[in-house]
Amino acid sequence: MSTRPSGPARWRTDAAAHSDVGRVRKENQDAYGVFPDLGFFVVADGLGGHRAGEVASQMAVETLRAALTATDDDDLTPVTDPHGSTSIGGRRLVIAVEEANRCIREASRDPAHAGMGSTVAALLFDQRYDVVAVCHVGDSRVFRVRKGAVEQLTEDHTVVQQWVREGRMAAADAQISPHRHMITQALGTQDLVRPGLRLERPEPGDVFVLTSDGVHDLVQADEIGRVVSETSGDLVRVCIRLVELANDRGGRDNSTAVAVRCNPS
Repeated sequence: MSTRPSGPARWRTDAAAHSDVGRVRKENQDAYGVFPDLGFFVVADGLGGHRAGEVASQMAVETLRAALTATDDDDLTPVTDPHGSTSIGGRRLVIAVEEANRCIREASRDPAHAGMGSTVAALLFDQRYDVVAVCHVGDSRVFRVRKGAVEQLTEDHTVVQQWVREGRMAAADAQISPHRHMITQALGTQDLVRPGLRLERPEPGDVFVLTSDGVHDLVQADEIGRVVSETSGDLVRVCIRLVELANDRGGRDNSTAVAVRCNPS
């Protein structure tokens, strides 16, 4: 658990994280990364038995960090989203996610790690283009709390979310469906992934909250907004409180929260 400012830029980011094994599981297969020097923040939720999920989530975090560090912006073409926002950082993040998928896929050929994989939800602050790139694979999520209003910035890669998108299921029913944990893609489980990418322009005071499903399965989006408001800007308390709420409600899974606040420099 940590809270650290980033270096000088258009904005200064403060961040904190907390993770817990929960009330049922014997090991924590979640992982997270807080890298303010890179403007990079990530949550990963491992899949697979016999500690393979733990290996996959840690590999996801480490590979993403290494890939972002190694990428040369001058060799890249900016990515543009449907709203016209442009970002080199978004391109870098997608490339890093694809590299993490390749590495985990290759490692899963080891019989001890067969079938392992990981979801991922990540933020990369792109100072050059004044945007935040939000990227994910699977059902880990990113929320933004802005002036008390909370918005989910990611759309789960799950069977039920696909049904909602196709009009075959109501969103309220998807939240309680027994199939809600059936993900349609994860790092390492297929040769290619299609990361979700969204570019957002940050505003002073924005708080981004990244969660594994152990948190958002049991804590609703509006509750995340209330926790951010009630903790008076203490990001460590935000993360601890969200994990506590998940555990108080059964703690059926590992639970992890990362909170990142955007401030003007």
